[in-house]
Order: sequence, then structure tokens, then C-alpha cells
Amino acid sequence: MVLRNAGPEPILEVIERPEPILKSGQVLVRVGATALCHHDISIMDGTIRRGVPENIVLGHEIAGTIVDKGSDVTNVSLGEQVVTSLTSSCGQCEMCLDGSEYRCIYGHGFGHKLDGGFTEFIAVDARNVLPVSSDIPLVQASLLGCPIGVTVKALYDLAEIKCGQTIVVFGAGGGLGVHALQVAASAGANVISFTSSPHKLGELEALDIGQVFLSEEGIDPSELVHAFTEDRGADIVFNPVGSALLHSSVSSVGLFGKILILGEVERANTSINVTEFMFRDASLIGSTGADIANIRKAIELVDSGSVRPIIGSILGFEDLLEAYTLVKTRQPIGRVVLRP
Repeated sequence: MVLRNAGPEPILEVIERPEPILKSGQVLVRVGATALCHHDISIMDGTIRRGVPENIVLGHEIAGTIVDKGSDVTNVSLGEQVVTSLTSSCGQCEMCLDGSEYRCIYGHGFGHKLDGGFTEFIAVDARNVLPVSSDIPLVQASLLGCPIGVTVKALYDLAEIKCGQTIVVFGAGGGLGVHALQVAASAGANVISFTSSPHKLGELEALDIGQVFLSEEGIDPSELVHAFTEDRGADIVFNPVGSALLHSSVSSVGLFGKILILGEVERANTSINVTEFMFRDASLIGSTGADIANIRKAIELVDSGSVRPIIGSILGFEDLLEAYTLVKTRQPIGRVVLRP
């Protein structure tokens, strides 16, 4: 499925291409499922154009089965289920050697610079696939790198989450939010979450994780946060929405608190009072992507049952435009997943 033209009404086309020819260090993955990320949406609607080639195959949340491998590949076996990393990586640069493969100096993003997962077969360097237990269906496995691995990186690596802390999760019905609150709960944190979608409230409450609130006009979420924390505020604020909730994020955080920004949905200009950070000794931290170790942690969490991949809809590749509309209108909880 190639993107012929980006814009508010993107043009896509199903085409036939030859099966990829493997290099010695690559594996051939028969794609079983690819989830749709907001990054894909931003490329489709033309918001993101830099570095995107013509006729790109989108999709970086890829799970499938190894059907062939190069002569030098020893880390996976034929027939094994795998999930891919979100980007390619060289394994030798300073970023890779530091465990920051997502920031590989020579790496490129699947579904951005490199063709991604909305295809039947994809050739990937063996270092960029991770084995996944057959107990995890491929539809669920497609969420392991992003969004689950992405939330693991933000909460564990950057926010250094600890048992007993209080975390606020905004956008709790979205792909990042609904998994962030589970990752946080599995770490022993106290979770307060917010959604602006009334139809998602019941499903969020059914997860039985902390306090869940419907965001309403006239009530700043920070008021509820302070009410439930005896005015201490949150240790961590997880914000995948961006500028629209930046003021609420700052008002919600407590002393030495950390605000994680993982997305920008409305692309609005905003300003903040820096003294709010000064007098809280607070930190504002941007976070994107996931490294190999983060995805491994995500696999462990799902394998153990601590985190459940939340899928709002399963469609076929030919339904990508329908999926685009669903995500644009914020209808599904969690992720939309597409299968060949």
C-alpha cells in the first residue's frame, strides 16, 4: 500500500512489487499485522514531509513471521514470530553502542525514510527484529515497539518511575495513554488519568487502574490532581497530546516533578511561565521512540500479563483510508491494527 499523494484526503494505491532480495545479515518477514500510529497520520495528511520519499509504504509498528534469512543470521529462526524495531540501526555507531539504537546516526525510520509494514513481505536487518512468544498474537505484538515500548522508554528511562509515585496520564484513551497507565501501574505507581472521549470512559474504567476522569470544559484537570494528592501534585505527568494540555501539565506537577511530552496533536502555539518550573524544581522532557531494550521490556510486560495491548479496531490494508478517518476523529480506544 503506497502513499501516492499526501493531504487532507490522502491518495493511496495497492501495487505489486517483487519480493525483497535478502542481504546476508537480513531476514524476510511475512507481515502479520501493522498498527497505525499518529506519525503515519501526520505523513498521510502532509504535516510531516521532510525526509519522506515519494510512494512511501507507511507503517513502523510491525509484527510478523520469519520466512527466510540471510547466511549470517543466527539470532532468529525460520517460522519464529518477531516484532521489528521502529528504525533501522547500524549497531556500531556511538548511539548504538550506548543502547540508543533509535537515535542511530545512520538509522532511518520504517514508514518514513524506509518502506514500512503495510506490505506482505519486508526485509529487515536481523539486529532490528526481536523474537516474540507465540502466546502473543501478531495483532497484539504489533503494539510492542510502539506504543508500548515508547511508553516504557519515557517512564523508565527518562522519568525514572518508582513504586509509590503518582502519575497523571492525559489522552488516556489513545494509543500511548492507554498503555502508559498500564506500564505505570505495573511499576507500582498511583495513576490518575484523563480522557476527552466520553465513549472511551467505560473501557478505561474497566481496566481498574487508579482514578479515571472525563475532561470537561471549565474544570482544569490540575484541580482534580491536587484534590487527590492532598495538594502535593504529581511526580510524573505523561502528556501525549502536547501544547493543548501544557498548562494543565505544569499546574498538575509537584515538587521535583517531571513532565513528559510525547506528541503534538493540535500543533498550537503556546507559552508557559518559567517560574512555574523554577519554584517546583520541575523538568519538561521530550520523548520519542523506543530502543531495543525498551521493546524487550515491553515484551516482558505483555508476556507476564502486566500490560494488555488495547486494540480498538482491526482492518485490512485496503481499509487504510478508513483507519485514517477513525484515528483522525479519535474514535477507537488504543490502536487501529491493519492486516494484509
